[in-house]
Amino acid sequence: MTTTIKINDKLKREIEELRARLLITQHKKLTQQEILEKLIKFSLNFVENIFGSLEETESFEEDYAWKMLEKPLKWGIKDASIEIDKYLYR
Repeated sequence: MTTTIKINDKLKREIEELRARLLITQHKKLTQQEILEKLIKFSLNFVENIFGSLEETESFEEDYAWKMLEKPLKWGIKDASIEIDKYLYR
């Protein structure tokens, strides 16, 4: 039994590009359905890597490093790009 899934035109083009790449590099001619089946089965093995990390990530505005960029330290030099190792590794 098959079900129709709606996808946007951009994704459809990307699937076609993948089909072409597989044909050229792997000499495998797959249908769109076969490609999607393989991608979904592969993704099921790595669902935590794909979706789990998205839930745990903070927005970059809340990230400590991002906050530090908003309040830079004064080093007492005009241009830190010149001899930067000298100032970073005192």
